[in-house]
Amino acid sequence: MMNKRIINYNEKKVIVARQIMILNMESAPENVITEWEKMYPKDIDRVRDNTELFDWMAKFIRNNNVKSCNALLARVRNKQEKILRTKCKYIGYGAKLVDCPKNELAKYIIFTRGKKYSGNYNSMCCMIGRIREDLRLKEKEQ
Repeated sequence: MMNKRIINYNEKKVIVARQIMILNMESAPENVITEWEKMYPKDIDRVRDNTELFDWMAKFIRNNNVKSCNALLARVRNKQEKILRTKCKYIGYGAKLVDCPKNELAKYIIFTRGKKYSGNYNSMCCMIGRIREDLRLKEKEQ
């Protein structure tokens, strides 16, 4: 892809594709850019020249509808939840998918006795990394 990757890319591209379908727009690159910019303005410099994304959008929108798009979005989110659960198992935490809006990134929580964090998939992966590092440092101190 590009030198800087888009955070939560797989989830975002399905959300944007769904929005284009709902608005009954063509999957032309300019429409993809416009809708992506409305939903995720911070990503726009990384979207403008992403021919891989435009090709994926055109094929996906041509071969799907809103219902199948919703199903793929659910699969992406369930896979992300499973990855978070696996990562959490090693640090004594649990993970759960808690909010699945159709036009926004899903929200997850990671939790253990007395502590709870929430955010999107990427922010929870980062939090797990910080917790893991804190645990590693505590072990070194002992």
